[in-house]
Amino acid sequence: MNRVLIVDDELMNRDVLKKVLGKEGFAVAEASNGEEAMALLDEVSCGLVLMDLMMPVMDGFETIAAIRRQERYRELPLVVITALNDPASLERAIALGADACIVKPFDLPLLVQTVRDALGGARA
Repeated sequence: MNRVLIVDDELMNRDVLKKVLGKEGFAVAEASNGEEAMALLDEVSCGLVLMDLMMPVMDGFETIAAIRRQERYRELPLVVITALNDPASLERAIALGADACIVKPFDLPLLVQTVRDALGGARA
């Protein structure tokens, strides 16, 4: 499944990611916080989650932990995209179960390649 779930409270960030990934042929689902993301994962099949860390309602750290607690999502690729650039936050995200972290502002070709790699090298 080449659908990517983008989880970010900033509409502009979601729009940029959706546009970039859409041009590459990936289907996109969107959530503005972790609570919405958890509900969407139960409704829509996704091959990858791109997760912000700083969000209201349920932040990225809580959401990563919640995703990894569920057996059916333990192997779901999860990449953090965050403005937090401190090593402690990035290490915490990885320790909770993120597969990789990309710091904003991000390099678009790197993002696309990371998505492809996380989806097993798939081209959309």
